[in-house]
Amino acid sequence: MSDQIAEFPLPHDATDEERSTARTEIARHTRVVGDDRDRVRLAGRAIGQTGPIWHFQYLRMYELPQGFLIAGHDLREGIKVGYADTADGLPRCFENEGVGEFIEDELRFRGVIGSEHATA
Repeated sequence: MSDQIAEFPLPHDATDEERSTARTEIARHTRVVGDDRDRVRLAGRAIGQTGPIWHFQYLRMYELPQGFLIAGHDLREGIKVGYADTADGLPRCFENEGVGEFIEDELRFRGVIGSEHATA
């Protein structure tokens, strides 16, 4: 996995502060391999995306060499980043319950997490 590179897109109208926040917050959890005006490239693999929901324009989810990351563009607060040791923890990275349900649905749809009630 360490050789996989994923991209987190930045809004066209992202401020320098939002770009800096994205790079800094993502770098807390994985290696940032590059960035430019419209994206941050990171060590990891994209596992899902969703949005808009609540005041998030979009959310992107990644499997990292160690753990899982979720990043999104909150229209009111800028770039938000969350981390979890397991994919099951990603829905709890943001406070809004509806956002968590939306994230969980995307991860189930993509087969990243399974239903504990599913039959074998």
